[in-house]
Amino acid sequence: MSFFEELKRRNVVRVGIAYTVATWLLIQVSDTVFPRIGLPDSAVTLVIALLAIGFIPALIFAWAFEMTPDGIKREKDVDRTLSIAPKTGKNLDRMIIAGLVLIIIGMGIERFWFAGHDEAGMARTEAVTQPSDKEDETPASPVEQVSRDQSVAVLPFVAMSSGDDDGYFADGLTEEILNSLARLPELMVTARTSSFHFKDKNVPIPEIAAALGVKHVVEGSVRRSGERVRITAQLIRAEDGFHLWSDTYDRTLEDVFAVQEDIAENIAETLDVVLSEAKRKQMSDARIKDVEAFIAYQKGIEMMALAHSTSSPIKLLPEANRYFDQALAIVPSITNALLERTDLFGHMLYDNATGAVSFTQAELDASLEEILTGLTQAARYAQSESQRAHLEAERAEFTNDWSGIPAKFDLAFQTDECYATNWVISIAGVFGWAQQVAEHLQRNMRCDPLSGLNVAMASIYLIWAGQPELALEQTTRFTNTVAFNPWVDDMHFVALLATGQYREDASVFDPNPEGSIYTAPRSLYVHAMNNDIARAREILESSMKENSLDDMNMLISEAALGNREAANMLAGKMDARFAGSFVLAEVVKSCFCGAPFDLDATPNFKKRIEEAGLNWPPVSPLKYPAKDW
Repeated sequence: MSFFEELKRRNVVRVGIAYTVATWLLIQVSDTVFPRIGLPDSAVTLVIALLAIGFIPALIFAWAFEMTPDGIKREKDVDRTLSIAPKTGKNLDRMIIAGLVLIIIGMGIERFWFAGHDEAGMARTEAVTQPSDKEDETPASPVEQVSRDQSVAVLPFVAMSSGDDDGYFADGLTEEILNSLARLPELMVTARTSSFHFKDKNVPIPEIAAALGVKHVVEGSVRRSGERVRITAQLIRAEDGFHLWSDTYDRTLEDVFAVQEDIAENIAETLDVVLSEAKRKQMSDARIKDVEAFIAYQKGIEMMALAHSTSSPIKLLPEANRYFDQALAIVPSITNALLERTDLFGHMLYDNATGAVSFTQAELDASLEEILTGLTQAARYAQSESQRAHLEAERAEFTNDWSGIPAKFDLAFQTDECYATNWVISIAGVFGWAQQVAEHLQRNMRCDPLSGLNVAMASIYLIWAGQPELALEQTTRFTNTVAFNPWVDDMHFVALLATGQYREDASVFDPNPEGSIYTAPRSLYVHAMNNDIARAREILESSMKENSLDDMNMLISEAALGNREAANMLAGKMDARFAGSFVLAEVVKSCFCGAPFDLDATPNFKKRIEEAGLNWPPVSPLKYPAKDW
């Protein structure tokens, strides 16, 4: 018998093929499972090496030994007439065929199942992140293409332990890494709200990346045990699930900040960012660098989001501020915490000026002082000159001197950054900077595509900029592809009015959604647009009996109904109240009707407008027939 025939008889060839098939399957399973349980890429490499080393011994074993009914025996000790090698060979053939079937099934799943998810996800990405269909027809510029190629989302790290604050610790660690990466202009980094949208959700990586419009995803896990912490992180290329980088760190809590730095720098370098010392410092400056501080900050952010999901944020904002104060007591330079804690005091002044709630003069004075102090400190720690200009403009809005605000606006929106805005953009959007504000908020949408607040705010200023069609498009897209949001729905309603499409949409007569910014039924404004003043007046009077309408909502309603005298009277009342000027700017913005009142009816507001050199009356996105001024 020839050597090759003997190899065949002893099933050596079959063993080699079976070993190769089994090796391929084991490597695929290892590459999929190991990263999910926190093992580094080196563990997969070790499996490959061990299997490769075992190939030759497996062939030698097949040559030298044989399976018999009495167990494994040396081949030379087996009687050839009693050998069951042919039967063993048939069993090996079945194993090889089964393995090959598994390989084909696996390749089919990877090709068709995940590819289908990618295509569906990419369709959602275009729907969520593209501001208009026209943009699809325009090739991306080289700068935009680089940004998309170097785009990344940092998903919330999974807390693998169950301590009281372990979830907040994991969230804080995630945001520290995210903020470090966001300081690098070469990278497009998804903001917190959208990344955290996928917390505790079992969504495939390609689908997440598609929804967020990024090419890469960072995920990881955190396990705390006393003063010890294990952190695992991996950077994944979304299109094929390939792990570009991963590592596991076993450290003490004291070393956790060095881990954050190492993770962020490894991710940046893997995405081809050249890190100079200046960039490393920028990344370092973005972090809070204290465990207790970033846990408290995470609790404040959570409460802040909960407060703004209601129609009356002021009820929950004190609890958010309690956490922000805890964080700031440890690390006084957290810019966002300094800005966000002023929101409570802004709402107090707002509610007082609209007549919704009355506060004592001492409370109002204290609120104003908190705002001015907080914004001064926030501007001091701003991440850029543009953000600093915005914060300084916001501070000026609450003073009796608006003269420097326009110059601040010119600088605030000359940037490609994504930073949060608050009250002062009402002045900018109404009095000449609507396009710049809309573009800034649309940048925020690209950084944070799943934030309903960003979509609603961007839609407001698109309407003010004379682009209600685009506002209608993006509010429709968000509702259809992401989620229902009452503020987005409110701006969808206004866009229908501004485009005239309300005439073909019966939903404009539906009751206000829960959480709507409108107190009176929105159908009031539909009847006002149709010049059915009698019916609109009936709705207003009925609403006044059922609800307590504040002076702001009454003023906007009276303006829409063409009652100039009543609108001026209400505006005068608000102007005379503490911080009335900043709230009257909110009235103008929310009415979308140009000048809801005569400037002479509001002497304090008139003085602010004149010292800032702003034009009056503003443009009028909505044309109510009965409003003839």
